[in-house]
Amino acid sequence: MEITIPIMLLLLFIFLYLGRRLKINLYEQNFVVLGICGLSINYKDIYQIDIVTEIPEIGMRNYGYYFINIYKGYFIIENIGNVYLNLNLKNPPYIRIILENGSCLFINLGNEKETKELFDNLVYMKFK
Repeated sequence: MEITIPIMLLLLFIFLYLGRRLKINLYEQNFVVLGICGLSINYKDIYQIDIVTEIPEIGMRNYGYYFINIYKGYFIIENIGNVYLNLNLKNPPYIRIILENGSCLFINLGNEKETKELFDNLVYMKFK
């Protein structure tokens, strides 16, 4: 019983830490998704960027974290393959980015307004 409470507190901390809001830093040449499954994308590597309201069925997790509606990391998506996700499915829309090498990622922020502002900023940085 003595070890149960510390383990439960540790698990709670992990879920809260991993489930926190997505943070993205925009720089002159690239943007960086921060966090446990973060990555850096150069704007010149973006082939296509758009906003979608639905995500194809998410299958197996390759590397990352999933809890309730929060996906962070690499997952298999129907008809696409291995995809980077950093999103909360409860907060559509989602930004879909396809890279020149064929890689795909889906991201979103805390609400529709923030996600659309991020999309506008990414498009601006890509084509400026």
